[in-house]
Amino acid sequence: MSRRSAKFIPVVDLFAGPGGLGEGFSAYTDCRGRQPFKIAISVEKEELAHRTLLLRSFYRQFPRGEVPTEYYEHVRGNSSFDSFVADIQKSSQGRHAVAEARRHELGADPALDKQLSREIADKIGGDDCVLIGGPPCQAYSLVGRSRNKGRRGYRLEDDPRARLYLEYLQLIADLWPAVFVMENVKGLLSSQMDGERVFDQIYADLSDPADASRGARSPRGKKHRYKIRSLTVDGESRQLTPSDFVIRCE
Repeated sequence: MSRRSAKFIPVVDLFAGPGGLGEGFSAYTDCRGRQPFKIAISVEKEELAHRTLLLRSFYRQFPRGEVPTEYYEHVRGNSSFDSFVADIQKSSQGRHAVAEARRHELGADPALDKQLSREIADKIGGDDCVLIGGPPCQAYSLVGRSRNKGRRGYRLEDDPRARLYLEYLQLIADLWPAVFVMENVKGLLSSQMDGERVFDQIYADLSDPADASRGARSPRGKKHRYKIRSLTVDGESRQLTPSDFVIRCE
């Protein structure tokens, strides 16, 4: 790792939504009172979710109790989003927040995706990083699948949302993070495409991004594989069943 990474661990948040998973990493405090994780970039296509990403990014630029009044005025509804963005870009913290929270639709334009990948790599600067995110789940969720059954001629194989995890996989192959965390819905475990379980294919691809990404190699110049772990069950990935990856909460 470089000296910069001794200060914090950069986090890349894809399909970030309003940023809940990233907030968890950002807020984590270790036993010494340090917050080791810092969002390097977050990516989301939906307008309202992206607004929340930007607001929270700006908020995190300041020590507790020192957030500028512009933030609270906007949260209270006293300023438009456009005027808020214009105001905060007068400060370095605001410009940093705008650069961090990106509105971008992964998978829509391969050229723009490649450009984004290069920008992320430049921002990380060769440090080890953590990649997090949850590729869109509507095609896999139990509710979504129930709705899709009522659509004449619908096939999961033809739904572009069902393959958006490949964009997540491509960024893994491009960046080779030290760790990645992927979240999705329980319905993923029982979804099938072309007669095979979607989970099995995603599991295999995540284990070996180089093979799934047509022989991509890590920056270290050698082929790399990942060990897939459950957040709820201890053990080697080869000992785990799909249900072991379900996180239950009350």
